[in-house]
Amino acid sequence: MLKNILIAVLVVTNLATFAVLTRFMDRMEGIGAFFDATFERRLSQIDAIEVQPGDVVFLGDSLIREGDWAELFPDHKVRNRGVGGDTSADVLARLPQIAEGRPGKVFLQVGTNDLSAGVPPEETAQNITTIINAVAAASPDAEIFVQSVPPRERLNRERVEALNQTIKTSLPEAATWIDIYDAFLDPQDGSIDNRYSNDEVHITGAGYLRWRDLIDPHLQTTN
Repeated sequence: MLKNILIAVLVVTNLATFAVLTRFMDRMEGIGAFFDATFERRLSQIDAIEVQPGDVVFLGDSLIREGDWAELFPDHKVRNRGVGGDTSADVLARLPQIAEGRPGKVFLQVGTNDLSAGVPPEETAQNITTIINAVAAASPDAEIFVQSVPPRERLNRERVEALNQTIKTSLPEAATWIDIYDAFLDPQDGSIDNRYSNDEVHITGAGYLRWRDLIDPHLQTTN
């Protein structure tokens, strides 16, 4: 009798667990579909609104995407071409529309998602080199700036610094290196300064104001 009761309890428990897991998987599929649709809308907007000659283009991942660059630099014709989740390979894949628009300046910042995806630093650096060369070939008058990957969590400090060093040392002559890493680093903790991030990856308003000040001198120069 007791054995039968225990079996019944296990059956009910398993059925309940299965139902919860099913609901969880359905919800995760729904979340995945939401992000897929968001990503698709973002790319369609980039394709629909073409870069024009002389534009200042901010290019990269979510760190670029979430910056209100047009408001940070109201005296310039700015195009935000950041896409959340992009790796250096993703930026390279969607580059033609940007490069062929003949921008005046390109501010590239990408690589933190490469770290998360386990992409070797040398591969990231090579992708960035290819991006630079492609922009220079399609828009020879463009000024190209490559910005370092900002700090992240303390445990990623060495990886971020190694990636930045690899990118910097392999940079083609067509690009100018801008170090933003040190300005965002908490030297005591070894992670990104809490004043500039609320999740140890993405940038807050204070961080974007700091970023603006770091690159403003490069934005004001003319060919």
